[in-house]
Amino acid sequence: MVQYRIPDLLSCLHACIKATNADNDILQAGLVEVIDQCHLTDHYKKDLKRAEIPHLAIRAFPGSDLKHLRICVEYLIAAFLLDRLTDKPATAAQAQEWADIYKQYFRKTLQENKGPARINQYLTKKCDIYPQAFSKTFERTKGPAEIIKYLTSHMSNTIKDPYWSCLVENNILLADGMAKEAVDRENPGTEMDLETYIKVRRDTIGARQLFDLGRWIHELNITPEILTHPDIVRLEEQFIDLISLANDLYSYKKEYLAKDANHNYLTIALRDPTADLHENDLQGAINYTYDKFCRVLADLEHQKKVLPRFRKSEEAKVDKYLWLMMNVVIGTIQWSLECERYGHFVDADGPNQGDVVFNL
Repeated sequence: MVQYRIPDLLSCLHACIKATNADNDILQAGLVEVIDQCHLTDHYKKDLKRAEIPHLAIRAFPGSDLKHLRICVEYLIAAFLLDRLTDKPATAAQAQEWADIYKQYFRKTLQENKGPARINQYLTKKCDIYPQAFSKTFERTKGPAEIIKYLTSHMSNTIKDPYWSCLVENNILLADGMAKEAVDRENPGTEMDLETYIKVRRDTIGARQLFDLGRWIHELNITPEILTHPDIVRLEEQFIDLISLANDLYSYKKEYLAKDANHNYLTIALRDPTADLHENDLQGAINYTYDKFCRVLADLEHQKKVLPRFRKSEEAKVDKYLWLMMNVVIGTIQWSLECERYGHFVDADGPNQGDVVFNL
C-alpha cells in the first residue's frame, strides 16, 4: 500500500464550513423512504443513499429554504439516475437508450400546457412529502423511467421560464455527453489528451444545471445577451473546470478501486506527455491536478477583475451570479469531502477540512 495526499482545495477558496442544518435530516429521511419504495436494485438503492443528495443541495445552495431545496433534490435524483444508468456496466447502446428517455421527458415539458403545481402544498411542510407525491404517480411501476418522468413533470410546474427552458437545454447536453462518454468507454483505443478531456467534462459534470437552479432560487433573470457573452461563458467554464478537477481528485480512489478510473483527469495526466509525469507517479498526477486547479482559479479571479461593464440594471445580477457559482464550487467540494460516497471526512463530529490522505 502507498499513501497519497490531496492538498486542501478549500484553503484556496477561503471557504467557510457551515454546520449542516436540520433540513438535511428531513430531506435525507424523505429521500431514503422513497428509494426504499422504488423498483430499483439493491445496488442502485445503496448508491443513491450513499450519495447523500440532500447534503449536496444544502452545500451548493447555502441559506436556501426548504421549498427550493426539495426541488433541487428532485432534480439531483433525476440527474444521478441518469449518471448511474449510463455508467458501467451499461453498454453504449443501453446508455444511449437511457439518454434518449431522459431527453424525451425533459423536452416533453416544453410542449405541455403548464397547470398549477398540484403537489406544491407539500413543499412547505416538514414531512415526508416524497412518499406522498410518488405514491400518487407510481401505482403500477416505480422504475427509473417513471421516476424521471414524474420528476421532470413536477419540476416543470414549479420552476418557470426563463429558468426551466435553460435547465431543459442543459440537461439535453448532459444526456448527450453521458451517452458519448459510454461510447468512449467502449472504444478505449481513442485516448483523449488533457485539453480535450476537460472540454468534454464540462458537458458531463452537471455543473451548468446547478447554475440554472441557483439563478432560479435567487430569481436572477439575466438576459440571454449577457448569459451568452463570451466573457461570461468563459467564466462559467472556469467555474465548471474547478468543479470537475476537484471531483476527479476526490473521486479517484473510489473509481480506481472499482476499476473505473480511465475517465479521470489524474489518469489522463499520467499518459499525456504534456504533463511530463512517469506513468506510475500518481502523487505527481495529484499534484499536477491541484496545480491546474490553482491556475484555473487564478485566471478566473483575473477575468472577474477585467470583466466588461454591462448595463447598470444587470451589474448587480452578474455579480450575484458569480457569487452563486462560487457557492456551487465550494459546496460541491464540501459535499465530496463529507459524503459517504467518497469516504473521506464522513465523521460528522470530526474535521471536515484539510488535506485528504488515502492508501492504494
